Amino acid sequence: MQHPVRLALAALLGFFCMPILAEPAHYVVFRLAEDGTAVPLFHREVDMTIDHATPPPKALRTGADAPDRVTFRGLAHGYSRHVDIPRVLHAGFARDARTGLGEIDGREVANPSREFVVRVPVTEDVIEIDTGNGEPQRFDLAALAAHADSLPLAGRVPKPAHPRGARGTGGDPANRVDMLVFADGFTADQEDLFQAKTAALRDAFFAHSPYLEYENFVNWTPVFFVSQDEGATHPPYQPGCNSSSCCADASAQSDPLAGQVTDIAFASRFCVAQVHRLIVADYGLVMAAAADYPDWDVIIVSVNDPVYGGSGGAIGTISSHVQAPLVIVHEYGHTFTDLADEYDTAYPGFPICSDIGGTACEANVTDQTLASQIKWAPLLTPGIDIPTPPGTPGTGLFEGARYISSGMYRPADQCMMRSLGPAFCAVCKQEYVRQIYRGWGGVPANGIDLIEPGSESPSSDAPVAYAVGSFMPFSADVLRPAGGSVTIEWRLDGTPIADAADADFLFSQASEFPVTRTLELRVTDTTDLVSPAMEDGLLTSTRSWTIHVTVADRIFADGFEQP
Repeated sequence: MQHPVRLALAALLGFFCMPILAEPAHYVVFRLAEDGTAVPLFHREVDMTIDHATPPPKALRTGADAPDRVTFRGLAHGYSRHVDIPRVLHAGFARDARTGLGEIDGREVANPSREFVVRVPVTEDVIEIDTGNGEPQRFDLAALAAHADSLPLAGRVPKPAHPRGARGTGGDPANRVDMLVFADGFTADQEDLFQAKTAALRDAFFAHSPYLEYENFVNWTPVFFVSQDEGATHPPYQPGCNSSSCCADASAQSDPLAGQVTDIAFASRFCVAQVHRLIVADYGLVMAAAADYPDWDVIIVSVNDPVYGGSGGAIGTISSHVQAPLVIVHEYGHTFTDLADEYDTAYPGFPICSDIGGTACEANVTDQTLASQIKWAPLLTPGIDIPTPPGTPGTGLFEGARYISSGMYRPADQCMMRSLGPAFCAVCKQEYVRQIYRGWGGVPANGIDLIEPGSESPSSDAPVAYAVGSFMPFSADVLRPAGGSVTIEWRLDGTPIADAADADFLFSQASEFPVTRTLELRVTDTTDLVSPAMEDGLLTSTRSWTIHVTVADRIFADGFEQP
């Protein structure tokens, strides 16, 4: 017999141990300085979703072009996270700028934007930031908050036209990928134009599998900002130029807007690092403005400019060229799914990888040629040659990937990670789905949950008192992929219950024994985008209730058993 005080304590602990909570938080934008120190630029206290669970470990690549990992820890309660800041900005554009389709012209430049965001509960007033360069720095966030008006970005951050307006499509940010789309280069009378371009961007983005099948796993939120001028800045062509005021890239000679200088919300400009089509917004301003929507995972800046261009990285930036969305589709494969480029344009000095020994390669590239050891072996087309001749349909082992023409292999002859226009290959599609359920470094820390957190009835966080002979309903809200389906199974004490395939179940027991039962709900994504041999349990979400059975006259009105 369970003591009522113990049951009440268990319920109380269950409440405070819920992993995902909405609570006040410090939102701080920092810049990683050249000497490796973190410099605060902006502070605001916000209300946001906080996941106290520890994210799964993420390998950090080594080498000169590997990202800088910044780790921040709260000293009061040990809340800890990390963020990776790319040292290199990979720009992938179609060689044919007119159509924006086909073979990728890959460019790699030093990342000009070194900003990052720290989001911690307000209970963590003092944090340590470890940039891997010397001793960790300590910051008193309460003191930063008190002097927020004196920080470098104070008073410079653009304000949305409709502050904290309704969120876009989707659901609870605690269980979604939260994507913001910010307007840049749109004047006050162009809000309808921005909404139309954003709708077209969304349609283009989610037209691609696997983004299509999981569209409802993304909160898509357009946010309109007013700019003084229209369009981005276009530095004029000047051979040998090495400053931001001009562009040495020969392709700038055909830029119809060359020489245009604009005053716009996020200062988006062409020819960053002397690559004409490389458009980059001011990351610090973008991240600070995003404090109005602090649950964000991904930000895209949509620039009202007709010239083809864009960029990936921590903040995606694209022009309004009709094919520019493909740049984001490709770059999102890098930033969210951690995929490698599959084209073989040489990139001297890029860190090596090996699935045979050393730093493992990304999910979609390998140097392994033994068929049984290829990491995507379950997806190989039956009977396909290994290595696979160019032009062969299906999933195999095609030579040339990751900026190397020989000795490195990709899964398909053509893929969105190799050129702009083709579909994602089977391996890339699978990895996106796995990443959604595994976790990407945001909220939720351990990936999307097919059982909506907090929807369980009764709560599964504490034992449930049940009276013999009664009927007790159990239920939860189930998240179903927009382009797929799920299976639902209920188990009692580990045994599947026949004909129980809905999101609600009516429990009943005629006798007083057993006195303790375990009821489990299991929801599984049945997508064919992931090989059963490679799902690693990621596609199943579970909830478990402990049921204490007793007779009706031994239960208090509050649901706990009498001693």
